[in-house]
Amino acid sequence: MKKDLLYNFAELVLTDNKLKKLMKPKDFKAYISLKENNGEMSFDLADKIATAIKKWALEKGATHYTHWFFPLTGKYAEKHISFLEYNSKGDFIKKFNGNCLIKGETDASSFPSGGERLTFEARGYTVWDYSSPVFIKKDDKENKVLYIPTAFCTYNGVAVDEKTPLLRATEFLNKQATKLLNTIGYTDVTSVVCHVGCEQEYFLIDKNNYYKRKDLVLTGRTLLGAEAIKSQETSHHYLGQIKSSVSEFMHDLNKELWELGIMAKIQHNEVAPTQHEIVAVYSQANIVADQNSLLMEVMNKVAHKHNFKVLFHEKPYKGVNGSGKHNNWSISTNTGINLLDSSKANELVFMLFFTSVISAIDNHYDLLKMSTSSLGNDLRLGGSEAPPSIISVFVGDDMSDILNEFVKSNKVNRKTKAKLDFKTSSILKPYKDNCDRNRTTPFAYTGNKFEFRMVGSSQSIALSNTVLATIVGNEIKKLNAKLNEYVLKNKIELNTKTKTPQLNINLVEILTKLIVENISNHSRIIFNGNSYDELWNKEATKRGLIDYKTSVECFNRLLEKNNIELFETNGVLTHTELKVRFDTYLEKYISECLTEAKTLLDMCLTQVLPCVENYLNNKIENITKAEKFGLKNKEKAKEVKTLYSTLEDLTSEVETLKEVLQKVATLKTLEEKANFCQNTILTSMNSVRFVFDKIEPNLPKEFKPFPNYDDLLFLDNN
Repeated sequence: MKKDLLYNFAELVLTDNKLKKLMKPKDFKAYISLKENNGEMSFDLADKIATAIKKWALEKGATHYTHWFFPLTGKYAEKHISFLEYNSKGDFIKKFNGNCLIKGETDASSFPSGGERLTFEARGYTVWDYSSPVFIKKDDKENKVLYIPTAFCTYNGVAVDEKTPLLRATEFLNKQATKLLNTIGYTDVTSVVCHVGCEQEYFLIDKNNYYKRKDLVLTGRTLLGAEAIKSQETSHHYLGQIKSSVSEFMHDLNKELWELGIMAKIQHNEVAPTQHEIVAVYSQANIVADQNSLLMEVMNKVAHKHNFKVLFHEKPYKGVNGSGKHNNWSISTNTGINLLDSSKANELVFMLFFTSVISAIDNHYDLLKMSTSSLGNDLRLGGSEAPPSIISVFVGDDMSDILNEFVKSNKVNRKTKAKLDFKTSSILKPYKDNCDRNRTTPFAYTGNKFEFRMVGSSQSIALSNTVLATIVGNEIKKLNAKLNEYVLKNKIELNTKTKTPQLNINLVEILTKLIVENISNHSRIIFNGNSYDELWNKEATKRGLIDYKTSVECFNRLLEKNNIELFETNGVLTHTELKVRFDTYLEKYISECLTEAKTLLDMCLTQVLPCVENYLNNKIENITKAEKFGLKNKEKAKEVKTLYSTLEDLTSEVETLKEVLQKVATLKTLEEKANFCQNTILTSMNSVRFVFDKIEPNLPKEFKPFPNYDDLLFLDNN
């Protein structure tokens, strides 16, 4: 009997349950204890785990292993090493020991390091992250490789990857939150974990059309193109019937994701034509960051088989919805309490953590915006259902009332849940959620978690979650200091006898005071209205909220004195590691901008201008032929003059772009180049596009240089 696809879930993942069967009980117990307590592993235990991993991997048919790491390129990296090796006798053996498992070596100078690694000092290390499971990945020919998640640092121990800061930040939050809960009586809590659920938006495009457009191939977005005849405003595509070709792609995608232990739960059409979304189930932040990167790679691989290409760019089409990642974030104890769920946590405990998140966002919204900054996201944010660039927090009317009432009465006055009444007996009356949804807000409370909607579709979620864990952990650290002072001053003895304690009566007063302080001092960041409204921009300015509109502005925030202190004192990133990131982010921004500008220039010189010139010559030739027969058409002659004038404008703008690009070489610093890209090159590119987009709708099919928006969004195989 054939097994169903769901039976194969995590078939290619070495879960703890599988590892348990391959190890001695005492060794496995030691391993689990290390995972639960963030302990340091001995080489002896690593050898035993490596033996078990090798046995499992070879049985699955793996021939190689790789240390899988996440440099600051925005992509992951890997180097495949065969299990085969000579022994001392010259015989072939299959070797994989603790040393192979724990540490690998690579060339750090070949990855972004902000100048920290030069060619003559290249050594870097990859080190096993045992909090994320090892897995096997197979290619189209069923060749299999064992993947070991690792952190990446230089020879001097400088973190030049995305994983290390995330691990440090979540451990910092874990330590502070656990300490706080222990202080107020939850002594059975030994850890607090950041959980993330990631919604991934993307476009599918016909592969043949994709390769006909150099801008899509080289930059991921269309640099030229007028809007399609048909608009997305009718919302026909959103949650509409999934076309057969797309459904087949999704079916095969799920099959591969499930084998890799990625809990792909939901799939549907998004608002824009050919846009879709896939949603994975919650897990701890580090694992979800790994899995989301893997998911994107698998999507590309499966799409290729189905004659599709996946577009992860934040704004592949002008005037059409962009794509993001919705980062759903919560924190939970090892005892199963979601600290952001008012129905699960003690009222004061919930309010303490809830308002700590609010204060964290208010104090560090510049860093939160920085964590989502990129050239592509600059184009996406601010319209077409993407959040605006001004950070605010939506909590809903009910939670706003609860916060306001708490300041007045020091009590949590929960409202009775209302029911939905369709006024027909054949439909049940379920309870409504305790807050609405606001698609214009960057950071929204949704009942038991916060949804951060700013992350770009192509970005790793690691940086955003590093920032979230750091800033929230820092607020809890402040609470710990105040509580510790209060406990010592008042000589309070905490109740440690019960696993679900009532809050110590002596602490209620100080907890209440701290919650009121959070609400009173940080309510300016809360906004429940339409964040697209121009009135909100004015209101935000009145509240003292700064609108960091562009990536270059945001990157500069990394090296502000208070932000350096935040990361350094909490052990998340050193000043050197922050400088590495600052330089790397600027370099990436500059590189992407220059690639776009050069691609646009090349398309204009080799495709656009020749096609428009041919069209103009064709019209002139037709008019000339007509005049030979005594036929004159003033309207046609007028069209030719207009087209000629527009072609001159386009040629002029292309020449300007060429001149602008030549000036980049004269600029010395990264900051100068980034600002020049932002203020001058992008402006010039937009001017070129503006002129061409006026011409394109009038070009007959035989004179079109490449597939237009109608072809890409409506008339392709999708």
